[in-house]
Amino acid sequence: MVKVKCPFCGYEFDYDPNNPYCPNCGSVVPPPQPQQPPQATPQQPTPQPRLAASRYVVYAVKQDGSRGKVAEVVEGGPEVVLGRYELYSYAWRDPDTMSRVHVRFVVRNGKLYVRDDGSTNGTYVDGQDIRGKGEVELPPGKEALLVNPKAPVIKLVAEPI
Repeated sequence: MVKVKCPFCGYEFDYDPNNPYCPNCGSVVPPPQPQQPPQATPQQPTPQPRLAASRYVVYAVKQDGSRGKVAEVVEGGPEVVLGRYELYSYAWRDPDTMSRVHVRFVVRNGKLYVRDDGSTNGTYVDGQDIRGKGEVELPPGKEALLVNPKAPVIKLVAEPI
Protein backbone atom coordinates (compact mmCIF):
# COMPACT_ATOMS: atom_id res chain seq x y z
CA MET A 1 0.00 0.00 0.00
CA VAL A 2 0.98 3.58 -0.64
CA LYS A 3 0.76 6.36 1.93
CA VAL A 4 -1.40 9.31 0.81
CA LYS A 5 -2.50 12.57 2.34
CA CYS A 6 -6.16 13.61 2.19
CA PRO A 7 -6.35 16.82 0.11
CA PHE A 8 -9.23 18.07 2.27
CA CYS A 9 -8.19 17.47 5.89
CA GLY A 10 -4.49 16.56 5.51
CA TYR A 11 -4.84 13.22 7.25
CA GLU A 12 -2.19 10.70 6.13
CA PHE A 13 -3.20 7.06 5.65
CA ASP A 14 -2.55 3.92 3.60
CA TYR A 15 -4.51 4.21 0.37
CA ASP A 16 -6.75 1.28 -0.57
CA PRO A 17 -8.09 1.46 -4.15
CA ASN A 18 -11.11 -0.61 -3.02
CA ASN A 19 -11.90 1.94 -0.31
CA PRO A 20 -10.82 5.40 -1.57
CA TYR A 21 -12.34 7.33 1.39
CA CYS A 22 -10.38 9.31 3.97
CA PRO A 23 -10.82 7.54 7.34
CA ASN A 24 -10.75 10.93 9.09
CA CYS A 25 -13.21 13.11 7.10
CA GLY A 26 -14.84 10.60 4.71
CA SER A 27 -13.88 12.54 1.56
CA VAL A 28 -13.09 10.64 -1.62
CA VAL A 29 -9.34 10.71 -2.08
CA PRO A 30 -8.09 10.43 -5.68
CA PRO A 31 -5.71 7.56 -6.35
CA PRO A 32 -2.06 8.45 -5.87
CA GLN A 33 -0.12 9.35 -9.00
CA PRO A 34 2.57 6.89 -9.95
CA GLN A 35 5.89 8.12 -8.71
CA GLN A 36 7.98 9.46 -11.55
CA PRO A 37 11.63 8.82 -11.08
CA PRO A 38 13.37 12.11 -10.57
CA GLN A 39 14.39 13.60 -13.86
CA ALA A 40 18.09 13.40 -14.24
CA THR A 41 19.62 16.70 -15.06
CA PRO A 42 21.28 16.28 -18.41
CA GLN A 43 24.97 15.96 -17.84
CA GLN A 44 27.09 18.52 -19.57
CA PRO A 45 29.98 16.82 -21.24
CA THR A 46 33.08 17.12 -19.13
CA PRO A 47 35.59 19.21 -21.00
CA GLN A 48 38.47 17.02 -21.97
CA PRO A 49 41.95 18.31 -21.41
CA ARG A 50 43.42 19.71 -24.56
CA LEU A 51 45.41 17.03 -26.21
CA ALA A 52 48.65 17.74 -27.90
CA ALA A 53 48.37 19.32 -31.31
CA SER A 54 47.79 17.21 -34.36
CA ARG A 55 49.16 19.80 -36.80
CA TYR A 56 52.45 21.65 -36.77
CA VAL A 57 54.04 24.28 -38.96
CA VAL A 58 57.77 23.96 -39.52
CA TYR A 59 59.59 27.27 -39.94
CA ALA A 60 63.10 28.05 -41.10
CA VAL A 61 64.65 30.76 -38.93
CA LYS A 62 66.52 33.27 -41.06
CA GLN A 63 69.73 34.98 -39.94
CA ASP A 64 67.83 38.17 -39.11
CA GLY A 65 65.55 36.17 -36.79
CA SER A 66 62.52 36.26 -39.09
CA ARG A 67 60.89 32.98 -40.02
CA GLY A 68 59.63 31.45 -43.20
CA LYS A 69 57.06 28.67 -43.31
CA VAL A 70 58.61 25.60 -44.88
CA ALA A 71 56.06 22.87 -44.27
CA GLU A 72 52.92 21.80 -42.47
CA VAL A 73 52.92 18.40 -40.78
CA VAL A 74 49.60 16.71 -40.02
CA GLU A 75 48.99 13.69 -37.80
CA GLY A 76 47.96 10.74 -39.93
CA GLY A 77 49.38 12.45 -43.00
CA PRO A 78 52.54 11.58 -44.88
CA GLU A 79 56.00 12.32 -43.55
CA VAL A 80 57.34 15.68 -44.59
CA VAL A 81 60.78 15.35 -46.13
CA LEU A 82 63.01 18.41 -46.26
CA GLY A 83 66.36 18.72 -47.94
CA ARG A 84 68.62 20.99 -49.96
CA TYR A 85 65.98 21.82 -52.56
CA GLU A 86 63.22 22.83 -50.10
CA LEU A 87 65.54 24.73 -47.76
CA TYR A 88 68.03 26.31 -50.20
CA SER A 89 66.65 29.85 -49.97
CA TYR A 90 66.70 29.78 -46.15
CA ALA A 91 70.31 28.63 -45.79
CA TRP A 92 72.62 30.95 -43.87
CA ARG A 93 75.66 29.65 -45.72
CA ASP A 94 76.80 26.74 -47.88
CA PRO A 95 73.38 25.31 -48.79
CA ASP A 96 75.12 22.53 -50.69
CA THR A 97 76.23 21.04 -47.34
CA MET A 98 72.62 19.93 -46.79
CA SER A 99 71.67 16.53 -48.14
CA ARG A 100 68.95 16.13 -50.77
CA VAL A 101 66.93 14.27 -48.15
CA HIS A 102 68.13 15.79 -44.90
CA VAL A 103 65.32 15.52 -42.33
CA ARG A 104 61.87 13.99 -42.02
CA PHE A 105 59.02 15.25 -39.84
CA VAL A 106 56.00 13.30 -38.64
CA VAL A 107 53.29 13.84 -35.99
CA ARG A 108 52.42 10.89 -33.75
CA ASN A 109 50.05 11.07 -30.77
CA GLY A 110 50.02 14.85 -31.03
CA LYS A 111 53.79 15.23 -30.83
CA LEU A 112 56.16 16.29 -33.58
CA TYR A 113 59.12 14.06 -34.32
CA VAL A 114 62.17 14.72 -36.48
CA ARG A 115 64.36 12.04 -38.00
CA ASP A 116 67.67 12.10 -39.84
CA ASP A 117 68.23 8.79 -41.61
CA GLY A 118 71.87 9.50 -42.39
CA SER A 119 72.37 12.90 -43.95
CA THR A 120 76.00 13.65 -44.77
CA ASN A 121 76.46 16.45 -42.22
CA GLY A 122 73.84 15.69 -39.57
CA THR A 123 70.89 17.20 -37.74
CA TYR A 124 71.16 18.31 -34.13
CA VAL A 125 68.49 18.61 -31.43
CA ASP A 126 69.65 19.85 -28.02
CA GLY A 127 73.22 19.65 -29.29
CA GLN A 128 72.91 15.92 -30.02
CA ASP A 129 73.46 14.49 -33.48
CA ILE A 130 70.29 12.52 -34.23
CA ARG A 131 71.53 10.75 -37.38
CA GLY A 132 70.39 7.14 -37.31
CA LYS A 133 68.68 7.51 -33.91
CA GLY A 134 65.14 7.16 -35.23
CA GLU A 135 62.40 9.64 -34.43
CA VAL A 136 63.35 12.29 -31.86
CA GLU A 137 60.67 14.52 -30.35
CA LEU A 138 60.94 18.19 -31.31
CA PRO A 139 58.84 20.06 -28.74
CA PRO A 140 57.52 23.54 -29.62
CA GLY A 141 60.28 26.11 -29.25
CA LYS A 142 63.15 23.62 -29.66
CA GLU A 143 65.39 23.96 -32.68
CA ALA A 144 66.64 21.40 -35.14
CA LEU A 145 70.01 22.62 -36.44
CA LEU A 146 71.19 21.31 -39.76
CA VAL A 147 74.82 20.52 -40.62
CA ASN A 148 76.71 21.97 -37.63
CA PRO A 149 75.40 22.78 -34.14
CA LYS A 150 78.01 25.54 -33.61
CA ALA A 151 77.53 27.19 -37.00
CA PRO A 152 74.29 25.84 -38.46
CA VAL A 153 73.45 26.16 -42.10
CA ILE A 154 69.79 26.36 -41.13
CA LYS A 155 67.63 26.37 -38.00
CA LEU A 156 64.20 24.77 -38.04
CA VAL A 157 61.53 25.30 -35.38
CA ALA A 158 57.97 24.06 -35.23
CA GLU A 159 54.79 25.31 -33.60
CA PRO A 160 51.44 23.59 -33.12
CA ILE A 161 48.46 25.04 -34.96
